[in-house]
Amino acid sequence: MEAPLKTAANVLLIAVLLCATPAQAEAPLFASDTVMKLSIPLDFSELCRPRETEGCEFAPAALIYRDATGRNLSMPIEVKIRGGWRSLSRNCSVPLLWIRFDEEATVGTPFEGQSLLPLTTHCGKGVSVEALSRGTSRSDYEQFLLREFLALRIYTQLTEHSLRTRLVRIAYSEPGRLGRADLHFAFFTEHFDSMAKRTDSERLERGSFEADRLDAQSAARVALFQFMIGNTDWSIVRERNMVLLRNSAGKQLPVPYDFDMSGLVDADYAGPAPGLPIDRVRERYFLGLCQPGTDWEATFKLFQARQDVILNLGDRLPGFSRASRRLTRNYLESFFDILGSADKRDQEILGACKPWPPSPVDHTTPLGP
Repeated sequence: MEAPLKTAANVLLIAVLLCATPAQAEAPLFASDTVMKLSIPLDFSELCRPRETEGCEFAPAALIYRDATGRNLSMPIEVKIRGGWRSLSRNCSVPLLWIRFDEEATVGTPFEGQSLLPLTTHCGKGVSVEALSRGTSRSDYEQFLLREFLALRIYTQLTEHSLRTRLVRIAYSEPGRLGRADLHFAFFTEHFDSMAKRTDSERLERGSFEADRLDAQSAARVALFQFMIGNTDWSIVRERNMVLLRNSAGKQLPVPYDFDMSGLVDADYAGPAPGLPIDRVRERYFLGLCQPGTDWEATFKLFQARQDVILNLGDRLPGFSRASRRLTRNYLESFFDILGSADKRDQEILGACKPWPPSPVDHTTPLGP
């Protein structure tokens, strides 16, 4: 019987290897929680800003990283400023970036298998003009970034249909200039397509939302998470800060991203979505749907089962200030207080859900002409 057993084992091993997805092979970057130290010589003032100039293209640059032996190695990259509020020069002197890799050059490096990654920066290297007028410091921007990173990490505790992240520490310097570089936190986020492969799903193009195909439990999980972190800058229906996946059953699974406007982050520039009956981002407002077939009790239990893990994530976050730990923990505890009260759940969540079927016009629809 020994030979047949070995044969069966070999067949099983081959099957496992064949079923491994490309995204699983890309794991090096997102498989570790260690803060990666990088250097990017880059003059941000020379980069094209897509919301201020048309026809922005990728610009050549270099990414310098330290390998396992301690050597500094350089690889060619291309960078491009990502669109959005943080791309404007009046808001961020160090805007969010797209980093494009030469896949051949990534072989044998922590970036192996990656071709395009979003990099979320701290926004205010030199602190913008508008930030100075608000009295915002460089350290404030660092904490805003780390709180947003924490929000992403929290969501990974609730579902595999979430974006992996990797915290990095980047030395920014202007090419060709000697002197001390500015050192700041940033983080890479998994590309949507990689997440889709990893979860055996298909990423849908924008404008693909279909109410009758929306997975009820996924939608409930997203809505409760956004309520937990105090975020109103999102919409499943209009795919605002939301990517849609389609699973093998044909169901649409929403995956949220971009949480800098949330109460958990509490950035000084953040505010609630227009038209809502709240004045501050720290005020929670539930935007979930009254979708038939939703098992809300199961969703509540999912969050409560992860309560301790969620509350303790900030304690292990490098660079997190004592004030940020206290602010985020207190805010999250107030959410779990709501979940622990049947009356509060009924009033603030179940009784506040939005009508089904959903309207194509919601709180994220631009007001006026």
